[in-house]
Amino acid sequence: MTGPTKSGKTVLTRHVLGRDGSALVNGGQVESSEEFWTLLLQDLDLPEVESVAANDETTVGFKYLLAAQAKASDGATQSFNNKNKRSILGFMRENDVALVVDDFHYMPSDVQREIVRALKSEVFEGLVAILIAVPHRAFDAIGVEREMEGRFANIQIPAWNVDELRVISDKGFPELKMEVASECCNQFASEAHGSPLLMQRFCARLCSHYEVTKTLPVTKHFNPSDSAKAEIFEKVAEQAGFPTFEKLSKGPQSRSQRMGRKTVDGSGTLDIYQSVLRAIANTGPKEKLNYTEIREALRLILIESDMPQKHEISSALGHMSGIAKDEIKGEPVLEWSEDFLYLTDPFLMFYMRWSKRDR
Repeated sequence: MTGPTKSGKTVLTRHVLGRDGSALVNGGQVESSEEFWTLLLQDLDLPEVESVAANDETTVGFKYLLAAQAKASDGATQSFNNKNKRSILGFMRENDVALVVDDFHYMPSDVQREIVRALKSEVFEGLVAILIAVPHRAFDAIGVEREMEGRFANIQIPAWNVDELRVISDKGFPELKMEVASECCNQFASEAHGSPLLMQRFCARLCSHYEVTKTLPVTKHFNPSDSAKAEIFEKVAEQAGFPTFEKLSKGPQSRSQRMGRKTVDGSGTLDIYQSVLRAIANTGPKEKLNYTEIREALRLILIESDMPQKHEISSALGHMSGIAKDEIKGEPVLEWSEDFLYLTDPFLMFYMRWSKRDR
């Protein structure tokens, strides 16, 4: 299952399958195969090693243990540990428990390969395994194990459209007895970049602007001015996107001072990281950019004599991709791979778009 960051993929999966019908492993916490199986056992509420006899009336907290005991013959035992992968997966299949791996693309490729190979035969027998990832990493499972072709289907979760985002304001504000101008709600939905979380932030900030902290005694109409809406967007951008943008624009620590590159408009100089980020912002920013698009955007910012070479641009993008993965909490906000840049975080994109507009 693939879809934009923070679009509700995990919540949707849990809602459809139910808590008892699924076991969840967060790929962002997995650095090795052993960690994966340990986390799976923990979510199943199993100790790492446990034997269960059919005549043993004691439960160990495992929600499906009674079913296992009923199936076991007199005197038989069953062990669950992170080396006994087949027993764990077989047990899940027999009890209709789906495996959900959130942020599958986070895991190192060698770990992905091990996991997919372990799942292969059980998937063939009927185990449901759902791998959740961002769109540009949709086919990682096939990439690491070609034999999964034919046992794999990609379900795409689209970004929320404006009408869907409007539902948040249309349902939320009346609960507070706030009647907010339709034009304002439309603008919020248009600026949210397909993100329900951004839409919620805008609505919450509007409440703060008017000091509405609880349901009003009587319905009141609100029609914020353009300056009030601009202030809302600026505050959200500062809190949500600015800290991430700052980390990326500083780049990795450097022993020497970076070269300043003169801008076409004569406003000053920018180093390579600042230049690249401004160029990306000037594209919209787009969610997916190739090297040529970034270079052409740079030409509109920097004078020709200060244009960086391809290896300098690629190096800067590679460093920012590393910072996004290793130094910024949560799902990486961007990724540079095979001459393509993927922007995955709507908060960062909103900040870049809004800050560009502000210049």
